Amino acid sequence: MRKRSAMALAVLAAATAMTGIISPIATAEPSPDIAADCGTITSIADGAISALTPLRTLSPEDQRAAKQVYIGQLQGQMGSLTTERGRADVQNFINALQAAETPADASLIVNALGKLRSDCA
Repeated sequence: MRKRSAMALAVLAAATAMTGIISPIATAEPSPDIAADCGTITSIADGAISALTPLRTLSPEDQRAAKQVYIGQLQGQMGSLTTERGRADVQNFINALQAAETPADASLIVNALGKLRSDCA
């Protein structure tokens, strides 16, 4: 049996916790200052689990590399955002991904995704 790295456990914990917040939130319209970015932001939030879950089966070195590729993709998507609030929300998610190294850090990712979702609900 292969020993899981701390980052793999953090990703697994985040993916497990995110399943409770991933369902679409259909409440009020997003505020006008971020509404233009909600298509991209929602796409990022919707794709987070499918992007992060495979990392749990990789070696620590491969996890770091895959995480950096994913962060690069997010930075590319962030470049298309037109609002400061949208860019700040995506940067917050990137920062959470960079900081998450242990299962206890999964809440950083979950909270950042929750912010993405709530701002575009």
